[in-house]
Amino acid sequence: MLVVPGRYIGDAWYYVEDGTCHCFFLTAPDSQPLSERWLHWDIGHAVSDDLVHWRYLGLALQRGPAGAWDSAKLATGSVIRHGGRYWMAYTGHRRGENPVIQRVGMAVSDDLMSWRKLPENPVTEPDPRRYERIGSGSRAVGHWRDPFLFSQGEHVYHLVCARARSGDPSQRGTVGLARTRDMRRWEILPPLAIEPVAQEMEVPQIYALAGRYYLVFCTQPQWLSPAFWARYPQHHFQRSDYAMVAESLYGPYRMGGTGEIIPTRGPKAPPVEKRPYASQLVRWETKWYLLGTVVQTVRGTGPDTICDPMPIRAEENGLVIR
Repeated sequence: MLVVPGRYIGDAWYYVEDGTCHCFFLTAPDSQPLSERWLHWDIGHAVSDDLVHWRYLGLALQRGPAGAWDSAKLATGSVIRHGGRYWMAYTGHRRGENPVIQRVGMAVSDDLMSWRKLPENPVTEPDPRRYERIGSGSRAVGHWRDPFLFSQGEHVYHLVCARARSGDPSQRGTVGLARTRDMRRWEILPPLAIEPVAQEMEVPQIYALAGRYYLVFCTQPQWLSPAFWARYPQHHFQRSDYAMVAESLYGPYRMGGTGEIIPTRGPKAPPVEKRPYASQLVRWETKWYLLGTVVQTVRGTGPDTICDPMPIRAEENGLVIR
């Protein structure tokens, strides 16, 4: 597992090339109070040749200067290769902005090691014609974060955690969508067609597996809608990773059962304190694995880690740990 002495670890994302897995992750010095680590995120970089043993390379991207759109902190992103270069989409927050409007920026690299932010940043933010500008749920912020890049035809798209403009506020969590041809100019599109189950659907990702499309996301119990809770009155929901399934890339995506990827009961269920969050799928050789972040909830109980890889099986109604 990945551990970086002296540093907290937050959400992580991955890019595999030539037998090396590059892990980019939110990080802050552990000299910061545990409860405030999320206020100090930069983006770190580590590499592995087996998904288990990692070498930390330092920071890949840092917060911008005073007044910049990303001056407060950075947040979750993703990496893609396009046009012979590597592109990282990431979330930025501006210091002193109230209410907070989350925005997406881009950085570019020729070698996955040295990254340069685009002068056009930010490249996207919530469009009030299609999405809530300020969340009407339990958190009154401009939800537009965790961009996940994927290529389709002549376009590159990014997904984001967003909020729909209408409907029950407890079910407005949705997956925003934008596209580009040049990675610099982006068109904001309507959200994916998804089953409404939560206020916030964090770190959304799409994977094509076994002839279906799987929408992976994470959320916390307090963000699940009462209507979804009511389906499973005896179930003990935890902060967890979920999957929806569709026959088409653009949906509609439907939840199979509780949708949880990692079981909460049984021999394969990890204890709460070892349960990863904001997990992503990594294709390694011929198989797929889940990697996620396990955070310490009390100072001194152990370091933050990226968990060891968990093999995944794609089923008709979702994804499960094998």
